[in-house]
Amino acid sequence: MPKSASQQPPAGAPRRASYARSADTRAKILAAALAEASETGFHKTSVARIAARAGVAVGNLHYHFGSRGQLLRELMGSLMAELVERLHVAVPDPSANFFDVERAALRVYIEYLRENPAYGRLIDEIKLHEPELFAKGVAAWIELLVKRMRVEVERGNLRPMTDDELNAQAFFMLGSRHYLGHLLDMQRALGRPYPGDEVVIDAYLALTQRGLAADPRDATTKESE
Repeated sequence: MPKSASQQPPAGAPRRASYARSADTRAKILAAALAEASETGFHKTSVARIAARAGVAVGNLHYHFGSRGQLLRELMGSLMAELVERLHVAVPDPSANFFDVERAALRVYIEYLRENPAYGRLIDEIKLHEPELFAKGVAAWIELLVKRMRVEVERGNLRPMTDDELNAQAFFMLGSRHYLGHLLDMQRALGRPYPGDEVVIDAYLALTQRGLAADPRDATTKESE
């Protein structure tokens, strides 16, 4: 005889359990992929090694991610989401002084690179193997930087710049941040003493401030006009 309504499981309960198991499995696979990427590089490892490390079947990995490329995209997506969340916490008011925001953001970024040494390597692998994804990621960061700088130019905190120059400066800044990861890697690989986070941040800010900061004489000239 069929079970009564009171004996049957609540509608949706099995599905929720399935979703929970699915999310847990995905998290294990992403963690295993990150660990493999940290040790050997994402494209130097195999799907079988990632699956074994996660404790799942290769078929299960393909079920959740479809392809190696999709796994890489979702791995970078999860890392980016974590980094952005940390930046939001460290810089709750993006309208604060431009260079104060940059200092706080760089401090978070360097600490993140230290905790996730595979991050920079994965970006390089995406540039090589997923150029379209790389281009979209860069474009998103450039758009954000240009928007922030344009606001600061209008406020008089940064020197006047054309749209083309704003775009170029954003690329310079983004490139400098990326190579911070290489700096940390080289220090580890060569055994050289690291000068310290604040020394590195001060050097970066000195470079950007000299190139971007508004000249007080510009403000004086405007007032006299």
